Amino acid sequence: MMLLALPMMSRAQGSQHPAERPYLVPMSTSFVPQERILTHREQSKLVRGWLETRFKSILPEIMRREGIDMWVIISREYNDDPVFRSLAPFETYSSRRRTILVFHDRGEELGVEALSVGRFNYQNLYTVVPTHNEKQFGGLRALVEERNPRRIGINMSERWNHADGLTAVQRDALYAGLEGYTDRIVSAEQLVVGWLETRLPEETDAYRHIMRVAHSVIGRAFSNEVIVPGVTTADDVRWWMRQQVAEYGLGGWFHPSVGIQRKGVEGRFSGDAIIQRGDMLWTDFGIQYLGFATDTQHNAYVLRAGEVEPPAGLQAGLRASMRLQDITRAESQVGRTGNDALAASLAQAKKEGLDATVYWHSIGYHGHAAGVPLGMTDYQDGVPVRGEMTFKANTWHSVELNVVHPVPEWDNQPVKFSMEEDAVLTNDGWEWILGRQESFYLIR
Repeated sequence: MMLLALPMMSRAQGSQHPAERPYLVPMSTSFVPQERILTHREQSKLVRGWLETRFKSILPEIMRREGIDMWVIISREYNDDPVFRSLAPFETYSSRRRTILVFHDRGEELGVEALSVGRFNYQNLYTVVPTHNEKQFGGLRALVEERNPRRIGINMSERWNHADGLTAVQRDALYAGLEGYTDRIVSAEQLVVGWLETRLPEETDAYRHIMRVAHSVIGRAFSNEVIVPGVTTADDVRWWMRQQVAEYGLGGWFHPSVGIQRKGVEGRFSGDAIIQRGDMLWTDFGIQYLGFATDTQHNAYVLRAGEVEPPAGLQAGLRASMRLQDITRAESQVGRTGNDALAASLAQAKKEGLDATVYWHSIGYHGHAAGVPLGMTDYQDGVPVRGEMTFKANTWHSVELNVVHPVPEWDNQPVKFSMEEDAVLTNDGWEWILGRQESFYLIR
């Protein structure tokens, strides 16, 4: 049923080429599968279960890998540390007053204990150390004296914004409160990155559901349910997408983009431009649901009278962009740095005659998440410092890129084919979260 309403989507790299089979024209949008959005109560149970599992499995592993046996996170109401939401239950909207969370690794047998210095146990996820207000840092000091950690990790980092949540005022108070122990304090940046980027299998399973919701919005937006050629503007479509997300009760992390490319017109344009027959459309769209972000770029074509599929040149351009997806995934493997994979990918793309730009990013709790990047739009020679990170197993990535390809039917006009799909990397290799676009959405 999905293949009737949406463009070709496939998890496998070796699936049949779109050019080798009849082009599927979308049916009525009533055929678009509509995922049931989980109630907040249902979401709360899932998030709670994931957190409890992560505290027992992922957190000890990352703390030991980084040699940090105590991790201190200080967050203030309406000024949350970027990592706070990943440590809090679904019921929690923000940290309360000043929140001091402490994770202490007691070893293989006892595991990591989760403590909250202050008044709040956050739905009993944390054991409260009941010292608050002016006594709060005294309570933290007592913990340190009793547990005697070798290395105390705090969230300060020049390189990673996700790991730089400790404010100057709280840092000064922390150092004053831990006088005599400050030589044990280290940056927890790699602990933060590891915690944020590493995924449970059950989280990946749920992410497929989240992605189906995101794809269903795109499928409806790029259809005659929303678009009337000669009437509808690009802004009409993007605001419809945003409103749809709001009506679902979900969040977003950026305003949807909808762009138009047209024969005889240079570049991509948007705004109040009216969508016409023969236009190629593009969207960049993401939602937030169950605490996770999505990021997708798909393409559509508005059929001219008598057409049943896009011009062959547009289809060839889409296939060229798909080929770049294959190249970059093949080069980006566990243990390899982002910069090495980027250089190898661009070299292979050049060898194959592709005018390529690659700008992958990690995704998860944040849209532009902690983890190894594969290029940036303005860093095609490698990303300083962060690009030297290696790919790790059980991580999510947005495979984001574009190929500029001449279209013969448009007088060889160069057209940008931007694509983005989210994928999971495991020790067994890559898998698309929910397939990839292999053919254009069609607007009749």
